[in-house]
Amino acid sequence: MKKLSRAVSLVLAGSLLTAVTACTNETQPSTTPTGTPAPTAEAGIYTPGTYTGSAQGFGGLVSAEITVDANAITAVTLTGADETPDIGGKALEKLTASVQEKGAEFDSISGATYTSDAVRSAVTDALAQAKGEATAAGTVADGKYTVEVIGHEGTIVVTTMFVDGKITSVTVPSNNETVGVGTYAVERIPGRIVEAQSVNVDEVSGATITSTAIKQGVSEAIKLAGGNLADFSAAPEAPEVVPEEVTEDVDVVIMGAGTAGLLAAARLMEAGVENVILFEKTDIPGGSMAMAFGGFVCTDSQTWANWGLGREATTMCGPWEVAESMLLKIVKPDENGNARTELPWLKQMYQNSGKLYDWMVNIGVGFYTLGVKSAYTSPYFSPGCYEGGAGYAMQFFVDRITHQGARIIYNTPVTDLIQDETGRIVGVKAQGEDGKSWTVTADAVMLASGSFAKNKEMLEQYHTEWADSYFSCPESLTGDGIQLALKYGGVMDYQQAYLPGFLASYDSHFELAFMHYTTPGIIVNVNGDQFGNIMKSNHAVMSAAKADPANGDTFYFIFDDDAAASTRNNAAYGFNTYEGIFEKGEAVHYDSVAEASAALNLPNLQATIDTNNALAIQGPEAADEWGRTKLPYIDTREGVWAIRVDPNVYLTTAGIRVDMQSHVLNADNEIIPGLYAAGDVIGAYEERDGQNYGNGFDAAVSFGAICGDVMAAEIQ
Repeated sequence: MKKLSRAVSLVLAGSLLTAVTACTNETQPSTTPTGTPAPTAEAGIYTPGTYTGSAQGFGGLVSAEITVDANAITAVTLTGADETPDIGGKALEKLTASVQEKGAEFDSISGATYTSDAVRSAVTDALAQAKGEATAAGTVADGKYTVEVIGHEGTIVVTTMFVDGKITSVTVPSNNETVGVGTYAVERIPGRIVEAQSVNVDEVSGATITSTAIKQGVSEAIKLAGGNLADFSAAPEAPEVVPEEVTEDVDVVIMGAGTAGLLAAARLMEAGVENVILFEKTDIPGGSMAMAFGGFVCTDSQTWANWGLGREATTMCGPWEVAESMLLKIVKPDENGNARTELPWLKQMYQNSGKLYDWMVNIGVGFYTLGVKSAYTSPYFSPGCYEGGAGYAMQFFVDRITHQGARIIYNTPVTDLIQDETGRIVGVKAQGEDGKSWTVTADAVMLASGSFAKNKEMLEQYHTEWADSYFSCPESLTGDGIQLALKYGGVMDYQQAYLPGFLASYDSHFELAFMHYTTPGIIVNVNGDQFGNIMKSNHAVMSAAKADPANGDTFYFIFDDDAAASTRNNAAYGFNTYEGIFEKGEAVHYDSVAEASAALNLPNLQATIDTNNALAIQGPEAADEWGRTKLPYIDTREGVWAIRVDPNVYLTTAGIRVDMQSHVLNADNEIIPGLYAAGDVIGAYEERDGQNYGNGFDAAVSFGAICGDVMAAEIQ
């Protein structure tokens, strides 16, 4: 078995640390304790005593106090006061016995990787001291220390400079983190660490994984410099929170600065509505926008026609009539069981998206050059699919609307709506972490606060089957806007509706939604058997597989060396985003199918590959039992690659009822005056015309803009 080899000097410091280089302007301290002889075989492995190691966990410092006799660990105490109680805290409890039995060679706790790795690093430090291989930490040595750690997308390089026992600079010279999410942490966390002289600074909410990785890089640099991590782990003094009442009257107030909220604000400003305020509950804007694949469907676009020169006439992004004919073949019957003949909601989304595409090109939003990538059958934000394009577009709109005078108030969740005596919604109340209590009245109020994927009580009520599932999405998506709409007369539609499954890596929930396109291979279940056609209706197949107990909730993507090369740098889509699964060690190479089958306990794997390959040899028209054609031949002469994957759900499709102009409706389908909504807060836009969810990003862009246009027209 082998993992991706790397031409760097490797230093073990927990599975998150992949490589370390350091240089200083002083001689490094000796790693042999002064006056302590190295233990002999007769003396045992350890010098009896109690030793303490520490490392950066998910929330803060994790410490391991290890007591040993000459040959064994006799007691273990693991502490991590700042770890998440339900995840990291429970992991510390479970790992105590494992550490006493296995030392640092224990298995990580699934779902608590960062805490597990911190424990492993801390235990390694403590046992190194017990073996006489390291001295107790002291003052950091002057110099520059460069460390590689693993973030959300892959390798992050963190460089820390020490002078006179102080952290004088932290930089991140290289990273591939998500544009518009992790990049905010890259910009902010280094300065916070230097200012506080502590790695125990607050993460950027919404970018926790990247924040934690940078802190781990600095933590490792402290240890490499001979320092004591505890000396750089003090909690920074919290700023004084002074309560302040803020009262304002504006034209429009928007709850949420995600995709729909930003597009609505941009259209409002375009229409001359100048006094707009957006309340965002996290540190950063964008919601889920930056994590989107970056493409969207549209019809009747002049830009698309300018490129097509007639070719667009038969494409999904050409005339609406072409798209409509395709969509009518796949939508579900209406509520009376009759075939649909019109698709008014989808028509509005597709045609408005075409207008938005032309408008965005005109105002300076970057798009990938048309016609040069075979996989791009619709517009994609530049630099391309899953290459950060949606994040760059998000940052563009934040810059544009704030330059035009709109305000985004961060870390300030909306807590209530304001309703006048006539029943009209006339404003919001919001509470900032800085102590400011906002009362804002407005001519129009928009809810754009996203789904309820992180609210278990709401999941139990509206998506019961998925209530205990992991949703791969920001922790901020707790259905706040939906609950406020319900409080003031709104109703929920599409309860228990279909939820799509999107492939992700099992260990780190790294998004792999397009892996079935980039990586010719097969997905097998707990027995090593295939279970469906992953190329047709992939999201539906994934969610059904996740829900089917016959699959054992265990899945592996199997592929060969050729597919691995395509995964690392895919020509059709022009992205190398999935390189991260190799850098993280989640994709593992086995020297033979037999080795993979034994290691992963997949008894039918060889037979499954043989059946697939026999059909692949017959040619592209040959189909397997699920109807998949163009089957990939898996070359096993040099072994096989496998990565454990998990079909994650990441959003909710139930949502509040609205009309086509984005007005929130009550149970009698009457407009709740003054209240509008768009984005995931309204659930699956497509369901209104009988189509399963599939274009959430497109709908948020298009309907968010429609909401802005409608509000502008109705308040002026």
